[in-house]
Amino acid sequence: MNRLEARAAELAAPPRAQRPAVDAVLVTVRGETFAAPLRQLRAVLPAAFTPLPLGAPHVAGVQPVRGSLVGVVRADALLTGQAGGSPGPLARVLLAATQPEPCGVLVDAVGELVWVGDAGFPATFGTPGVRGRTADGLACLDLEALVRHLPAAWPARPPDP
Repeated sequence: MNRLEARAAELAAPPRAQRPAVDAVLVTVRGETFAAPLRQLRAVLPAAFTPLPLGAPHVAGVQPVRGSLVGVVRADALLTGQAGGSPGPLARVLLAATQPEPCGVLVDAVGELVWVGDAGFPATFGTPGVRGRTADGLACLDLEALVRHLPAAWPARPPDP
């Protein structure tokens, strides 16, 4: 087969499966960078939530989204166990595609879109919301697991006398 025939065969072959250009967005939580998978997101919204009185530290509040209210939880409290201060001007709410209803996850900032691929290395800490890390050491979030393992939203009330 000469060069021309080889080139013709290459062009006639079905296209190879190509990986998508990006599959995650970088987010910052308390100075740490995490990758949030795009397949688990419905939207990235400006933080415009209303705090709930007497809520647990991991509950940021509720935010209106397309005519309904969505609960917003604090990623810093869920990942580190401590809620930070008020959200800054770069704070965003990741609208997680959780079932049966979406849930908002408050992060400090959202960065660029990246290709992460398979987070095949185990996470170095045992948080349910982290599915693993990349070869470069970037921790990859699992938003479904993070929301599924939420603690109680309100502290238990003592029984009435």
